[in-house]
Amino acid sequence: MKHPLNENGFDWSQTSDGSSLACVLAAAGNADPDALLPARPLTARKPAVGAKKHFSCAFVLGRGAGCVMHTDSLTEKRVAFVMSARPDIVELGNQVLFTWDTEDGAKGKHYFDFLVTKTDGSRVAIMVKYDKKLSLEEFQAEIADIASQVTAEFADRVTIMTEKHLDPIDLHNATLFKAVRKPDPETDDIMRDAVSGLVGAAKIGDLVEHTGLGGLGFRSIARLIGARELELQRPMRIDYDTHVFRRAA
Repeated sequence: MKHPLNENGFDWSQTSDGSSLACVLAAAGNADPDALLPARPLTARKPAVGAKKHFSCAFVLGRGAGCVMHTDSLTEKRVAFVMSARPDIVELGNQVLFTWDTEDGAKGKHYFDFLVTKTDGSRVAIMVKYDKKLSLEEFQAEIADIASQVTAEFADRVTIMTEKHLDPIDLHNATLFKAVRKPDPETDDIMRDAVSGLVGAAKIGDLVEHTGLGGLGFRSIARLIGARELELQRPMRIDYDTHVFRRAA
């Protein structure tokens, strides 16, 4: 599936005048396989996790023990899951500070919910908002002003994502990848051996039955898909009827 970040949202292509340099704080995954605890979040702002008047949460993403992320809304959490599952994204920064000049000449602070780095090296600053807020003229003016001041030193472009930009299939699969992120080396080795000679596509349920691994086998296959070792025959929700094939070397 192709998912340009700005396919359905707002996007501003930036022309850098070199006048602004932002400090980018990106949440780095803790890849130490022996680590017991996830790395602390590296953010410019810590959302009020546990707030009573709106959704907030903390969760762990990334390889190994991973890294803690904080979000201020359910949509933010879901965007984080989907972005972390995309093969064209190699780094996901969280709550990244950008300083901009307001109309009255003061310095304003905006915290981009995410700053993603893609495999081609380009960076995209993402605002996550509820769709109904996009119709507010004051909000439109403010985000346009902020985006117009973002230079290439900070990000190559700015985009907005709402709950309407999340594909249900992508969200389902990304949530599954998050749920099975903890490695199971013994089971994963058995499943890798089972698919090593795979020619063409095979149904996940058949692979699980062949290995006799049951639910552990299903979780292992999901991890192999998330790790790009297996691919879906076509975009669909991952379940026992889904067909997968080995990724070309």
